[in-house]
Amino acid sequence: MILFLSLSRLLSSDQVLRKNIGQDVAFSCFFENESQFDQVSFMHQTTGDLLSLGSELFIDKPLTNNHIKLIRFSSNRLDLNIFSVNQNDSGLYTCMHNDEKLSSFLLEIFVPPRFISFSPVGATVSYPEGSSMNLSCHAHAFPSTNITWIYRNKNKQFRTIHYAEDLYISSLGFTDSGSYECIASNGYHEKISRSFYVTVQYPPRVMIKKFINFFIKPVQLNCEICSMPLPQTEWLRNGKSILNEQHFIINTNQISIENEECLLTVLTIHESLHENYGRYECRAENFLGHHSDHIDFNQKFTQHTRSQHDNVAPSVARSNTKISPSKFIYMLFPINKPIFDLNTTHNKPSSITRNN
Repeated sequence: MILFLSLSRLLSSDQVLRKNIGQDVAFSCFFENESQFDQVSFMHQTTGDLLSLGSELFIDKPLTNNHIKLIRFSSNRLDLNIFSVNQNDSGLYTCMHNDEKLSSFLLEIFVPPRFISFSPVGATVSYPEGSSMNLSCHAHAFPSTNITWIYRNKNKQFRTIHYAEDLYISSLGFTDSGSYECIASNGYHEKISRSFYVTVQYPPRVMIKKFINFFIKPVQLNCEICSMPLPQTEWLRNGKSILNEQHFIINTNQISIENEECLLTVLTIHESLHENYGRYECRAENFLGHHSDHIDFNQKFTQHTRSQHDNVAPSVARSNTKISPSKFIYMLFPINKPIFDLNTTHNKPSSITRNN
């Protein structure tokens, strides 16, 4: 649709016209009488080009047919029409009679946002835990754009985290994994966006659940392992690798713990025989490092301090953390029954023994 704007020569201020790329525009110039027509001209002041004088256009003929035309509507009105405007058409236009300015128009070409650069180039990127990260989005538009950064975690929960072209995080933690979306908007056109999926990689964190109900047979040892990428795992008894066999069954499944991708590996001990006592160790390793946790499964005896008719005695299970007596965990177990020694510590073995 062509926009017609009529200006009287008495109006001295520039008239502002705003168009999107691809639209049409028309400048209407009014003069006193028909005798002035041959001395009426249009000029593109921004480039200094004389576009027309009277009914003659001073531009390339291919452009005349497709892009710019002069239309005389009456004895004292001449229109300059520009079809399918582009950025080069923006600027100040004047209609003159000899050296006298009759009217002027400021044409602003609105350009929808487009990205001219972004970093990283790929849509997915990985960083080691503790390293820095710099993401950037640069967009061109008229009017100019504002950049907003949105962060989404693995549960699709999101929040706005930054308002600028460059997003910098000095030290990444594993909770920083997720989607980072840069949104460019200038308030006139549709928003555009670019997303980066960031994975923060970290070595294994290993934890054996220490409080075990050993009255229930078979005994199960549960080990939770969180890392990125997910690690290789193994169970050891007294430093030797445990295989799935008659007395031991190992089951490992992937689980999610507070948005972390983790493994739960369960060692089932079907017979609490003397030869099965010892130190049980859960190990995990990925390319960033390795870690382990252990628990001791020993046969202990308590003195019979009650009457001969008593068949149970109290015992206190303590961890290596200092706690008050009120926080001791009391359990009842039959005399001469095996229990777990809960005084365990983490260690970092130099390597993992793997079985073919």
